[in-house]
Amino acid sequence: MSGGFLPASVRRAVWRRQFLVQGCWNYEGMQNVGFAYSILPALVHLYAGRPEDLTKAIKRHLEFFNTQPAMGSVILGAAVRMEERVAAGEEDPRAIGTFKVGLMGSIGAIGDAYFWGALKPLASVAGAILSFVHPLLGISVLLLIYNFPHLVVRSRGFAAGMEGQEKAMTFLKGAGFKLRTEDRKTVAAVLGGIYGAMAVWHALAAGVSWGTAALYFAAAALLANLFTMMFRKAVSPSELLLLLLIVGLLLFPR
Repeated sequence: MSGGFLPASVRRAVWRRQFLVQGCWNYEGMQNVGFAYSILPALVHLYAGRPEDLTKAIKRHLEFFNTQPAMGSVILGAAVRMEERVAAGEEDPRAIGTFKVGLMGSIGAIGDAYFWGALKPLASVAGAILSFVHPLLGISVLLLIYNFPHLVVRSRGFAAGMEGQEKAMTFLKGAGFKLRTEDRKTVAAVLGGIYGAMAVWHALAAGVSWGTAALYFAAAALLANLFTMMFRKAVSPSELLLLLLIVGLLLFPR
């Protein structure tokens, strides 16, 4: 992570805080409080000894803000870089708000399609398949498949933003999110079919009839599609796990 005036410790503090951007989500400003909290270490350092300027800077970042959380790292890094220029008197502070508003909607749509509509379903169905081998293996693979690219985007996106607005745009153009989204959707669909086949195989291995196994296959396919649609609607994984727990208790009370 590179930057102009901020020490590495401050940049790392800002990067770590971005994981809490939705920690104070509200209907009026959406992620505004979380964004202000994330960038606060940089503002405190840049405007040390200038309380009035610090107050104005914090208020700038309490304006409405909402985007896909991981993709927001690009805006966060760029906002930090722009605040460095504002603190040095090299840029109009109003440009920060203009940049954030102009970018948050478009990268939010890109991030929703990639993370919620492609990567999360892919990770989920891969984890479901490997849970046939061992439940912990399935959970581990799910977390690995989702979090590795997720953390890469957060890290590289923030670093690109810290290089300035042009570098941020170059990163977004060169990341190939559209192609990656389509590829992962295709793989998720293929794995969904494999999951259904494995469900049938396990049913046959348990000694059930072909008719019952076919019903298991149809149920598994419907379940995979249902989960995919729910993930695309950004339904929380914890809510899905709770639903599965309730269904399991109802079906197998013993």
